[in-house]
Amino acid sequence: MKLTKTLLAGAILAGIGGTAVAETSVTLYGLIDVGLTYQRGKVGTDDANRPLYQGNYQSRIGMTNGIQSGSRWGLRGTEDLGDGLQAVFVLESGFGASNGNSSQGDRLFGRQATIGLQSESWGRLDLGRQTNIASKYFSSIDPFSLSYLNSTMGSAFSAANTVRYDNMVMYQTPSWGGFQAGIGYSFNVDDVDRPGEFETGDNSRAVTAGVRYNNGPLNVALTYDQQFLYPSQPQPKQFILGAAYDFEVLKLSLAYGRTQDGVFLGQDFDLMGGLVNPNTPAKGQGGTNDAFTWDGLKINSYLVGVSAPIGGASNVFASWQRADPNKDLEAMDIYSVGYTYDLSKRTNLYSVASYADAAAFVDGNKMLTVGVGLRHRF
Repeated sequence: MKLTKTLLAGAILAGIGGTAVAETSVTLYGLIDVGLTYQRGKVGTDDANRPLYQGNYQSRIGMTNGIQSGSRWGLRGTEDLGDGLQAVFVLESGFGASNGNSSQGDRLFGRQATIGLQSESWGRLDLGRQTNIASKYFSSIDPFSLSYLNSTMGSAFSAANTVRYDNMVMYQTPSWGGFQAGIGYSFNVDDVDRPGEFETGDNSRAVTAGVRYNNGPLNVALTYDQQFLYPSQPQPKQFILGAAYDFEVLKLSLAYGRTQDGVFLGQDFDLMGGLVNPNTPAKGQGGTNDAFTWDGLKINSYLVGVSAPIGGASNVFASWQRADPNKDLEAMDIYSVGYTYDLSKRTNLYSVASYADAAAFVDGNKMLTVGVGLRHRF
């Protein structure tokens, strides 16, 4: 199967570029995920932004893209340059399986577009559009793997909500006995919504950094992210400390974070008529709460999660997360439970349910989400 995909990917590249480099190993890969969701939301009586809907319930049922994982297809390749050095690239395109449309702001390769160098001795350097360090390090700590709609840890820890930046230079060290570090800098976080200006200071920039220890049953991560928006705006920043320990019968996850002066990327709790958009486009610094800055805003975030295998083909997982802000805003609590069943090594069924209280930090805003779906990887 891998040989077939490699040959097919080579043929695609040859068709695009006219020639194919024999020394380069190229793999075509992808994932398709689509399901059905039922959502019921209530707009709180204190929600001044929606006076016509205060106290009302609304509901929807329909098809939802990428509940467990965002649908994608991509090409990744390596070339051996000698002395342990390799040239590497990843081109990954996101799409919605329900309608075939491109995701991530209609970018061709909106999920990732990077080229770089890697070595077992000194690590990896990537240039291009990619996720920040927090999104990389906490995917294996969150029981929901930073996915499953509002169940993702990113609902309370916005810097870990699969934040992608354009124009990113990122370096990650090798893993030394489980220890690893990474740092990245974006010269302009969103070329689509905010085309770059000539002077560096006129562009919205970001820095991301972190360290982790991932060896055996223990996984610990500490990350820091900060955005440098226009000079007149506050600069959102967040640190996250989290850990997971696998007891074999179950895995326990804990995390704490502190956010100041804004939110990096939030779930779309835009409760117009009590509805939440489950297909948040992860573009630039965020498709929702875009450039959500607030001088003096402070949010303490917490996560407690568990996951456990059931037999050889099933897993169950659950979490509670809280985002507790100042500024006379209400603390948001999200309770979630999920289940997966493997039909094969590449195909699985899943289900998820979550309940958010004080969604968008507004007293009385509530959102129930229940979903089931099918995922296939190739």
